Amino acid sequence: MISAFCPGHVSCVFQPMTSFDAMSAGSRGIGIRLDKGAHATVEPRDDGIVNIFLDGVQSVAHITRMVAEKLAPGMGFDIRITNDLPVSQGFGMSAAGAIAAGLCIAETVGKTRSDAFMAAHSAEVMGGGGLGDVSAIVAGSDIPVRTVPGIPPFGRVENADFRISKLTLAVIGDEMRTESVLGDQESMRRIRDAAMTAMDVFIADPTYECLFSVSNRFSSESGLESPAIRRGIQRLNDIGRNAGMCMLGNSLFTDADEKEVWSVLGRGHVRTFRCSSSRKEIIARRA
Repeated sequence: MISAFCPGHVSCVFQPMTSFDAMSAGSRGIGIRLDKGAHATVEPRDDGIVNIFLDGVQSVAHITRMVAEKLAPGMGFDIRITNDLPVSQGFGMSAAGAIAAGLCIAETVGKTRSDAFMAAHSAEVMGGGGLGDVSAIVAGSDIPVRTVPGIPPFGRVENADFRISKLTLAVIGDEMRTESVLGDQESMRRIRDAAMTAMDVFIADPTYECLFSVSNRFSSESGLESPAIRRGIQRLNDIGRNAGMCMLGNSLFTDADEKEVWSVLGRGHVRTFRCSSSRKEIIARRA
C-alpha cells in the first residue's frame, strides 16, 4: 500500500482560460495553498477494477478515476481518499485527492511525479473540476499566483512573498457545483473581465492587504458573491477582520479566529476549519 497527502487550495481570484491543449488550459489567478487537504491510500488489484472511496463511501469520483486511467490503463486499484475539508466548497479537494491518488499510482507503476501532476491537471480540466487548483498546489508556495494558465512548465506560477499563519475557513451554505458556474457563458464573461482587473492590481502590489482587497472586488464584480457571502464578509469587516469568498463555494476565508466567526455569523449556521498557508511538499510513501 502507498499513501500520500496533498494540500488543498483556495482560489481568491481566477480567470478561466481555454486551449486545445489540456496542459496549457486552466486559469490565471491568485490563491492560498492550505496545510489541510486530502489523504490517499492506493492498493493494486489483479482484476482491473478501480474502486474509489471518498471519506469511507464508495464513489464514482470521476476526476480521480480519470487520473487512474491515464496513469495505469487497464489496471485495478482500491483508492481511499479522506478529506480534511468539505468538497465542492472552494477548498480544492477534488484536485488534492486526484494529486494524492495520482502520486500513489505513479509510484506503484513506476511513473514520475510529473506524470502524476499532469494527469491530475488534465483530469481536472477535462472533467469539469477546478481549472487552476492543480498547478497552484504543485507549485509549492504559500500564495501561488498563476500568471500563465496551465500546468508548469506549460503554465507559470509565481509566489507572493508572504504567508498566512492564521486562517479560518467558514462554510455558510450548500455545496456549489463548479460546472454549473463555468458552463454559463455570461457568467464566464463577467468572471474573466473582473479577474483581469484584479490580477493587474495584485501583481502591482502583491501584499497581504491587497489579497483580501482584490478578492472582495473580484467576487463582487464577477457576480459570484451571493447575498449571504456579502453579508458574511461585511460582518467580519465590521469587527476589523479581513475576509473573502472561496472560489467556488458558499464559503469564506478570513483572518478572524473561529470564536469571532461564530459570534458574528452564528455558531449553528457555520462550519469552521482552522488552518494556515503551507509550502509542505507532496510525498508518496510505502506503508
